[in-house]
Amino acid sequence: MKEKSKSAIIGIVGGVGPYAGLELNRKVFDNTVIDGTDQSHCEVLLFSAGRRVPDRTEFLLGRETQNPAEGIFEALRTLGAAGAKVAAIACNTAHAPRIMDSILEKLKIEGLDLELVDMITETGLSITESFGPGARVGILATEGTVAGGIYDRLKLERYGAHRLILPSREIQTEVHRSIYDRDYGIKAQSNPVTERAVAQCRRAALHLADKGARVVVLGCTELPLALPPGSVGSLELIDPAEVTARALIAKVAPEKLKPR
Repeated sequence: MKEKSKSAIIGIVGGVGPYAGLELNRKVFDNTVIDGTDQSHCEVLLFSAGRRVPDRTEFLLGRETQNPAEGIFEALRTLGAAGAKVAAIACNTAHAPRIMDSILEKLKIEGLDLELVDMITETGLSITESFGPGARVGILATEGTVAGGIYDRLKLERYGAHRLILPSREIQTEVHRSIYDRDYGIKAQSNPVTERAVAQCRRAALHLADKGARVVVLGCTELPLALPPGSVGSLELIDPAEVTARALIAKVAPEKLKPR
C-alpha cells in the first residue's frame, strides 16, 4: 500500500477557467512536504482542456446545449491513459449533478481505473473539521453554481449541516461579472486581476459577513486570485481548490501532506 501511494500520479482537468488547473497544480506543490529536491514532489499531470469544455454556467442556465461532461470525460480519459490514478476537476460549477452524474456514468461504463476527488464534498468536510457542524457559510460563486445549488449538499448532516448564506441579487450579479466580464473580469485578466474585479469580490465577501457568515467559500476557482487568504480582514475565506489539493496529496502520498 505504501509503495502504491508513492508511485500514484495525480491528474488535473484544467482550463476551466484558464488559470484554474494551474492554480490547483500550484496548491498541490505548496501543500507537499519535500526534502528540498525536485524529486520529492508528487507527480502531477495537468491537462488544460478549456477549448473542448463548454462553459459550465452557460450550460446550467440553458444557454449552451452541449454538456461539458463530454469534454471533461475526454480529458479524464487522456489523463488516465497517461498514468494518472487520482484526479480532480479544477472547476466548482462542473460538480453540478447535471454535469458530474454524466461524468461518473461515463467513467463507470469505460471502466477507467481513475479515482475522482469531489471538490464540493471535500470542502464541506474541511469546513466541519475546522469550524464544527452547523457553521454559517457564505457562498461566492458563478450564477451557474448558485442557481444549480451545487453547495446545497453542505446542508446535509453528513457534510456538516451547515447554514448557507447567499448574496443579494445585486451582489450576485456583481460577483458573476467580476469573473466573466470580458473587459475586467478574472477570466479575461487573471494575472494580475483588475482592481475593479478585486473591489467587487471584496465588497461581496463583506456583504456576506454582514449577513452573518462566519466563513465564506470562494466557490469559483478564479475567485482566490482576487481574494487571497487574509485579504478581507479576519473573515475566513475557504478555497475549494486548496482543499482539493490537500485531498489529492492525502490520496497518493499522505506522508507528504503538510500540516495545517
